[in-house]
Amino acid sequence: MRPPHDAAPDGHLIPFTGTGWATWRDVVLRGTGFPAESVQALTDAALAAAADEAAADPARLDAYRAEFTAAADRLSAAVRTVARDPRFREAVAWQNPKLLKLCLDKLAAGEPRNVRGRNHELTVASYLQRYGLKNDTIGFVGPVGWARWTDEGEPLAVRVGEDFLARRTVYFEIWAIDALARALSADPEVRPWLVPRLFAAHQLEGSTLHVPGRAPVTLTPAESEVLALVDGVRSVQDVAAELTWSEFPELAEPAALLAAYDELVERGLLRLDLVGAIEAFPERTLIGRLERIKDPEVRERALAVVGRLVDARDRVAAAAGDDVALEAALTVLGDTFQDITGLDGERRAGLTYAGRTLVYEDTVRGVRTTMGPGLRDALSRPLSLLLDSARWLVTQIGEEYDRLFTELYERRVAQSGSPVVPLAAILSLATPQLFFNMRALSKPVRRAVDEFQRRWAAVLQLPQDAREVQLDSAELAGRVAESFPPRPVPWVTAIHHSPDFMLAAADEAAVARGDYLFVLGELHLSFNTMESRVFVQQHDDPPTMLASAEADLGGRRIYGIPSREVPGVSSRVSPPSALLSPGYTYWTMHPESVLPPGPIMPAADLEVLREGDRLIARSRTGSFRAPLSKMFGEPLAAAAVNAFKPVSRGAHSPRITIDRLVIARESWSFPAADVGWAAVKSESDRFLAARRWRIEHGLPERAFYKVPVEDKPTFVDFSSLVYVNILAKSIRRSAEEENGSVSLTEMLPDRSELWLRDAQGARYTSEFRILAVDRVAEEG
Repeated sequence: MRPPHDAAPDGHLIPFTGTGWATWRDVVLRGTGFPAESVQALTDAALAAAADEAAADPARLDAYRAEFTAAADRLSAAVRTVARDPRFREAVAWQNPKLLKLCLDKLAAGEPRNVRGRNHELTVASYLQRYGLKNDTIGFVGPVGWARWTDEGEPLAVRVGEDFLARRTVYFEIWAIDALARALSADPEVRPWLVPRLFAAHQLEGSTLHVPGRAPVTLTPAESEVLALVDGVRSVQDVAAELTWSEFPELAEPAALLAAYDELVERGLLRLDLVGAIEAFPERTLIGRLERIKDPEVRERALAVVGRLVDARDRVAAAAGDDVALEAALTVLGDTFQDITGLDGERRAGLTYAGRTLVYEDTVRGVRTTMGPGLRDALSRPLSLLLDSARWLVTQIGEEYDRLFTELYERRVAQSGSPVVPLAAILSLATPQLFFNMRALSKPVRRAVDEFQRRWAAVLQLPQDAREVQLDSAELAGRVAESFPPRPVPWVTAIHHSPDFMLAAADEAAVARGDYLFVLGELHLSFNTMESRVFVQQHDDPPTMLASAEADLGGRRIYGIPSREVPGVSSRVSPPSALLSPGYTYWTMHPESVLPPGPIMPAADLEVLREGDRLIARSRTGSFRAPLSKMFGEPLAAAAVNAFKPVSRGAHSPRITIDRLVIARESWSFPAADVGWAAVKSESDRFLAARRWRIEHGLPERAFYKVPVEDKPTFVDFSSLVYVNILAKSIRRSAEEENGSVSLTEMLPDRSELWLRDAQGARYTSEFRILAVDRVAEEG
């Protein structure tokens, strides 16, 4: 291992003093677009007090029921106000425009609190808690903010602009442009001008086409001829002209050549369409391809089709900030899209990060923040202990996968009798254990995490029945070093980890006098979360972000390009990365989702064999070789990204603080089937029972809860009838799941500890996302 040093060798890095870690100077500030107090409109302190009095004294039940009736009316009025609020309506329009008429308009008109009306209340409350309390980065309800570590200055300095947003940009979802491209590709007059393309995963060798996961395809002489002329530049018309003097002059007619290419497309051996890669502005690439059509009439007609959709998108962008104009513009956009493609303008209803609509908006917050050395030093001591253990964990995960790959390799060798196995075969067999899932960890990752938690339990030595545990980093350092000794990392991006932390402080002055806590959110393993397109596109100078990534990774990164069909792949969020260097090595076994700035090795040319005690990936041509774990670094990082869970949560887990860093908030867990109050049918009795349950178990008034039927944590305020109703519904659904449970976690920072404000002084929840760089790790 290289010794740690305190002077960062690269300008983009700033060291965690006395450790082997540094951090990028650039920091993402994620925050909500609605003030935290927005949610208070749906709480009711008087109702909560009446319920608690009735719980303590049954003689107060009649008074409680009277208060409940009045509270139900107050809730209806509050929800009606939210449903009429132009800013809230605009936020919903961006995400789910159908709800404007199906839900908000009905509530705004005074919909009664019948079954449908209460369901609509739940919808409004659910959106409002997300907009006001969840640090999601999406549109103006979660603008991208930027902060920076500095070498000197105040611990925290915040410059708030007069405008809430410094920039807002509307982008097409990639699936919408894909659909437009396919529609144009089907136009009989456009088809002769399409450019046939080989799949990057395939390898053509004379009359043989190697396809990953399939036996080599032997081509007919005519097929060999037409595929040999495919270079990704020449159109069908151009290739037909080339064939005039070939052995197959009958294919010199574009119609005949199209038929030949169509047959290859049907067999999955060729691409013949206008569909492009995932990028910020895919419509520009589509326009560029259409501009190469040599027939002016066909070209201008096709460009006009794209222009219609672009104009409709621009009308949406111009309507930003006006809910009425936005609703109208989105309707025009949807109608235009359906008229062109015949498809509906929404997809994947209900899924998280699914890119459901035709366009999305990303924005930049009008706030700039700097964090000085005092704040950084206070964070670095406890955080470095966690990062040291993260290095150990990612290496342990790598070892678990090495065992899996070896087992799969040996199984395949036993079947085939050959010591050389196609890489695609190993990857296909391993795929069930190579996935990103917000709700579950794969078996290899789970095994590593179990041992990780056992070791952390020995380090922390938590007392029984404590609600809060305060620890000192200096006292823990030796135990951490012994339990998590440094080992070589298994792939290059394992030098990167992305911690999210919140700052619990009333304001800058509180931070200056030391009245603050850091609160760990997630620590994303082996992953640079800043390479997502949502952050790169909203940075002041994206090329500097690429330069930073290149400085860290050099030419060592081996990037497996993901399939665009994988659920986690989207227009905004990695993968695919938006920071790809010409110096990286690229390979794929799928129709590529991105076009990188360097050559792509086809998976069809890659194979695996054993050398000594490790598996090696190499090209059949002998031009490339690398350890298999490094070859699979990208999918392995995706499988490991959410694995950092140092504390095993029980029925009750205390708040654990190291120095000023809360590494685990206080939490409670209950089998969903045992939470009887959630199944009480009477709304007033259910609320009363929920209040009793909260008091009985010592739960906080406000918390976030996690259930197996939802991807993300949800907020509950036990003084709110509607939020208690949402919690009850989630618990009932979870009770139907095998071993379904509900876990609640204290809200920290709470409302009085939100330092981020707007120009009017309203408070917002927020978190910092940093990139930690391991400066001492060696690669295995």
